[in-house]
Amino acid sequence: MRRHILCCLVAGLLLSPASATAADSVINQQVSITSGDGTTLAGTLTIPAGVTFKVPGLVLVQGSGPTDRDGNQPPVLRTDLLRQVAEGLAQNGIATLRYDKRGMHANAGGRPASQDDYAAYFDWGRFVDDAYAAYAFLRAQAVVDSGKAGLFGHSEGGLVALDLATRLVDAERPQALILAATPGRTMDSVLQDQLQRLLAEQKVPPGQRKSFLAENKRITLTIRDTGKVPDKIPAGLAGLYPFYIGPFWQSLMRIDPAARVQQYKGPVLLIQGDADIQVSAERDALSLDKALQKREPDDHALIILPRTSHNLKPLQGDKDPGFEGDVDPGVISRISSWLLSKLSP
Repeated sequence: MRRHILCCLVAGLLLSPASATAADSVINQQVSITSGDGTTLAGTLTIPAGVTFKVPGLVLVQGSGPTDRDGNQPPVLRTDLLRQVAEGLAQNGIATLRYDKRGMHANAGGRPASQDDYAAYFDWGRFVDDAYAAYAFLRAQAVVDSGKAGLFGHSEGGLVALDLATRLVDAERPQALILAATPGRTMDSVLQDQLQRLLAEQKVPPGQRKSFLAENKRITLTIRDTGKVPDKIPAGLAGLYPFYIGPFWQSLMRIDPAARVQQYKGPVLLIQGDADIQVSAERDALSLDKALQKREPDDHALIILPRTSHNLKPLQGDKDPGFEGDVDPGVISRISSWLLSKLSP
């Protein structure tokens, strides 16, 4: 069944006292999670205030780059996307756990001293292991019903969530999967589109643009084949392809999201803004939607948000990048209603 909705190794330690929001309807607890390789991850457990019964829970996985648990890349980019989602869901009776990435933000002290060790430390599988540690931690919380836990991934985080969801089976399998602004094609294809858009915005001459894109394709093909970053990288791509990132990119580029999502046996919710300029509603969300329709049985819904950005923010004008402001409360309500309907007894 598919619905298409169009709408406006684990250890935990409480680090500091719980704090309630001004409305006293949400409690944020600072927690510590230990991943499979011993890496410690700082996170925030957000729960409804005053509950006397177990509630459903979600792990929130952020997007690419140095994005923190709240969905920000300080000091340059601030969206508060995941914080807003967490607190909005808590107000609807759903607990969430979000965490900073390994080696970043509150976890920066755990980063290896030598960049020679980065390839292993930042391998794709480590990020999936981290999401599993967070998921196991969430399910172990007294306030959470371990049989009503799922995963929410935004952008690249959706691929982390999808990878994890299809690895877990039986009692461990997430009971619901929410993919927000998540690629539906291989990541090398998405990267090529993103670069092409940026070059057009910067008014790069066609000849230079073609050469630059050809270089990027050469690099991604080499990484897919060998797991190694080529020696010669154009200056404009150096930040995207540091020498140690080969194993990470190889694993990520080999994931076919449309094929992988068919392997997950539970309910799936797809959320996508039609003004998303990083992940395409037409080429990505609809690709996942089409793939899910092939499941037997299928249970998924697709929400396309009009005039909404990659960060699920309604655009305030043609030049609004969609970073600031609040997630539409109607979106939170629809996510909550869908999730609670899937996790009901």
